[in-house]
Amino acid sequence: MSRAIRPAGALLAVLVAVAAGGCGSSHKPPSPEQQITQVLHSYLRAQTTGDGQTACSLLTNAAQRQLVTLVLQAGKGLITTRPSCQDAVGLVRAVAGTQLLGALSNARIARVKVDGDNATAQILDGAAFGQQQVSLQRSGSSWAIAGVPGLTP
Repeated sequence: MSRAIRPAGALLAVLVAVAAGGCGSSHKPPSPEQQITQVLHSYLRAQTTGDGQTACSLLTNAAQRQLVTLVLQAGKGLITTRPSCQDAVGLVRAVAGTQLLGALSNARIARVKVDGDNATAQILDGAAFGQQQVSLQRSGSSWAIAGVPGLTP
């Protein structure tokens, strides 16, 4: 029985080594447009699931403050304590409703334009909120959302 296990273990080790080797430098890194599209999809997914930590990590510090300010303004005095960015994401999700959350989760990213360390992209859902332009900034090798729809950067 131990002889049957050894070949299976060796085969598993070879498969792991081949899979790891396939992840080497032979793959082309994603383009800035692909990176931006991924950031926006990740943000929308985090927003719709209420994952404030992930959503806020994809925003610049200024965009985090803008989101909190928007939530405070929308609360019209009902929110008496300034929420954290993570709490603001949860509050947005709580009041958004299923139609808007569904639209966000099915949104498409289009017209990504990169200009140095700045970029813009369109978020399209075709129903609940139409077309929204989002601005992004590059910091090092990653992109962050600098202006979310409905906020002035």
